[in-house]
Amino acid sequence: MAKRTIPTYRDFSKGRITDYSANVHLIPSNSVSNSYNVNFDDTIGSGKVRKGVTAIGSVVASGKTPLGLTEFVGLSGTPNYMLSVFTGASTASLYYYDGSWHTSGLTSLSNSAKCRFASLGGRSFVVNGATMLSSSDGNTWSTTNCITTDSVVPSLLYRFAGRLLAAGYSANKDRIYFSSLIDLSASPTLTWSTSPTAGDWIDVNPDDGDNVTGFSDVSNVVLVFKRNNLYRLSTVTKSTDPEALYNVGAVSQEAITKCQGMVYFYSGNAIYSTNGGYPTQISRLGVQDFIDNVPQANWSNVSMGSDEFNVYVSLGQITMNGLTNYYVLKFSTRDQNWSVHYYPFNPVLFAKYTDSNGRRIRIADSAGYVDTLNFGSTDRGTPIFYSLETQELEFGSRGTTDKMSGHIAAYTKNGQNSKIQVKTEGGDYSDIDGDLTSSVTIIETANLDGRYFKFKWSGVTDSSQPPEFQGLEFPEYEDQGYIPD
Repeated sequence: MAKRTIPTYRDFSKGRITDYSANVHLIPSNSVSNSYNVNFDDTIGSGKVRKGVTAIGSVVASGKTPLGLTEFVGLSGTPNYMLSVFTGASTASLYYYDGSWHTSGLTSLSNSAKCRFASLGGRSFVVNGATMLSSSDGNTWSTTNCITTDSVVPSLLYRFAGRLLAAGYSANKDRIYFSSLIDLSASPTLTWSTSPTAGDWIDVNPDDGDNVTGFSDVSNVVLVFKRNNLYRLSTVTKSTDPEALYNVGAVSQEAITKCQGMVYFYSGNAIYSTNGGYPTQISRLGVQDFIDNVPQANWSNVSMGSDEFNVYVSLGQITMNGLTNYYVLKFSTRDQNWSVHYYPFNPVLFAKYTDSNGRRIRIADSAGYVDTLNFGSTDRGTPIFYSLETQELEFGSRGTTDKMSGHIAAYTKNGQNSKIQVKTEGGDYSDIDGDLTSSVTIIETANLDGRYFKFKWSGVTDSSQPPEFQGLEFPEYEDQGYIPD
């Protein structure tokens, strides 16, 4: 007699793949249909609850909205600061962190315009469309090495190959101004030529009906984003002719990030990646339902960031499956899978910063804090709710009816505060009794009949050891064959 095969589901390495993005027959069984606050790349094959969020120092500007966030590392690594901009009663202020937060001398910024930063030659530069300033210490800001001619005030700034690129000037929104190459032995160390007739600038297809929204670079080329178009500059000179690359762009500078040699960006309709060539849409199977639910009026508020291995997309507050939260989509570049996180506050802006805890991704949030992401066991004191739903599990054929009347084996780690639920074809979830304290839990099921089943693992944690779901086995199911409705 042939040995009976026991159905086993112990691999979720494909991450989240929605059950309405593809025919059910094509969805891989080693994926989940939905999840919240569970990662699929920490332990390959398992679903592991994400880590928390820990404030950097005390609150920066309580209840205020972040308008800018960056790290500022000077020459030879000094200073090593975080810089943030938050709204105020009537004007925004710039703050710097050197172990604690301080209000800088720059306290009269626009209370609504986003601040973009770039560092070059030991100075940090900031622009917002109304001013351009620089600083060598994060506290004192002046026009040193900035554009001060022809009324040009950019709202976009980017460092590339020893020079600065500036764009977003209200009178020429298709124009990129570029500085001289930095020369620390010269005075000034950086210069600009902004003459409308003979200056150092490049016009990027003014006839496309679009304006420059952001920059990135990859493989020694500059990528210039507009709202609906993407261009590439192989060199930065007055004679450079921007190469039209693709008819999809990025909604803002904040909606562009780099990770592991790739550029990722949000177009308003999807998430794309590019290595400098034609972009590839990566959001369709895993998280397109979330992206489609962002109102067009809020597209410009979507932001992206990255750590060494992952890309994060902060969508703001939306309602999904009856849950209204501040959602962040996470894409693992190593394992090419998606997970969905949410937080009790809005992670508005991202930046990297190196301190005694290492080089980590940081966020400026809607409560007026700057935080370390994926650090600690709670979201600044709030426990983390998590859930994971399997795909519709079929034991052989989708047309046959299966019966479970005995036991199932559940494999977890640190699962003592979690539970498992099940629903059959067309039914609702119901609890399955079982204490998941042990790594192996044998659960006795009631009589379950259906052509397919879904299981849900969920709980709330504030423990230092993130719970982990390692899968299920079904040793006592019976195939009832094809039963007419």
